[in-house]
Amino acid sequence: MDANATLASALAAYRTGRPLDARRAAEELWRGAGDARAAGLLAMLELDAGCFGEALAWNDRARAASPEDLRYARQGARIAALAGDHADAFARLQALLAAAPRTEGAWGDFATAARASGREREAIAVCSRAFDADPSAQSILLALLSLVHDTPMGSAPAGETPVAERAPISVVTCSSDEARFALMATSYDRALREWPHEIVRIADARSLAEGYTRGLERATGDVVVFTHDDVEILPADFGQRLERRLAACDILGVAGATRATGPAWPYAGWPHLHGCVIYPHETGYRVTVYSRTVPIAHGIGVMDGVLLAMRRSVAEKIGWDAEACEGFHGYDVDFTLRAARGGCRLAVATDLGVVHRSYGSFDARWEAAARKLMMRHPELRGEPAKETGFVARAVPDAAHALALVDNWAKPAL
Repeated sequence: MDANATLASALAAYRTGRPLDARRAAEELWRGAGDARAAGLLAMLELDAGCFGEALAWNDRARAASPEDLRYARQGARIAALAGDHADAFARLQALLAAAPRTEGAWGDFATAARASGREREAIAVCSRAFDADPSAQSILLALLSLVHDTPMGSAPAGETPVAERAPISVVTCSSDEARFALMATSYDRALREWPHEIVRIADARSLAEGYTRGLERATGDVVVFTHDDVEILPADFGQRLERRLAACDILGVAGATRATGPAWPYAGWPHLHGCVIYPHETGYRVTVYSRTVPIAHGIGVMDGVLLAMRRSVAEKIGWDAEACEGFHGYDVDFTLRAARGGCRLAVATDLGVVHRSYGSFDARWEAAARKLMMRHPELRGEPAKETGFVARAVPDAAHALALVDNWAKPAL
């Protein structure tokens, strides 16, 4: 028997809608050669006929005949899931991923099986261990994010700072857009309602570095938050969160990298990217995460400028360089790179709940700023990493976005 010819005949019959001919050829191949491919095709034929038990039996024969072929392990999990046996699907996928964690698409199936079988907690532990072992595996991080609960719990924040001990906060922004500034100011006022604060607006900034320099001169707070004017702050206890995270670093942001290899922080690539940023998505939000280092990642070398918080003394020590950064790009890379080089402790937090209403633009102005940055900082002349991505999950509203952020930021996740 020519096994390949017989298999080709069976597959041709299957693809052209002749299941009986496909079955006869596959059964002949199985009887004559015990070929795993024949058993796999018979599993598909039984599945098409709605005979899940028979399909799974043929799949298990295929796996036994060719245990090194991982396609049959995943096929068995899918058959079990279609049969409604999600616990079996979960067990099959867990075994598959333990043997071959980079199996394409299997982590998504694993998360689906975990939710269907009520084994999210166990699956989260599996995903966490796997990602710790391979911190550039995007599929594992995405599966993990999909498993975290996003149901608002309404629990009260713990460990609040007494009112008399709350350090005043100055929010500094450069904004020439009245409507956008109003939305941002309202958001910060709501988030810092129980915290002494002011909002310093520079409406005629020639560059962000120049505007922030003037804003710092006008600011009176002990803590200064330099922020874009297109952000929204979701947590009502933002001041408490900010103080808690700033106690562990000198400069705090929401996204950054532990190494600087290019004119934008994502150039560093995985596993060097960290943080959490929320974006508007359709009628809801999109929670974007860059790593599993929570609730705060230390050792950051370069940061995104959407929000940078620090003590006034730190801001005055480092200073915004308006001569080197003449426009609205590159100011954040320059500032944080100089700060890290000067011994400041940079960190990004994953629980600040910051929404950025823009993904940024990499236009001709950005390219000009990038060239200037690379001239000033030679270490930024590297090539972008091959894996420079992120993972994200859509949620329906702000309450679900904040709940997901809070649950994601739990160290014991």
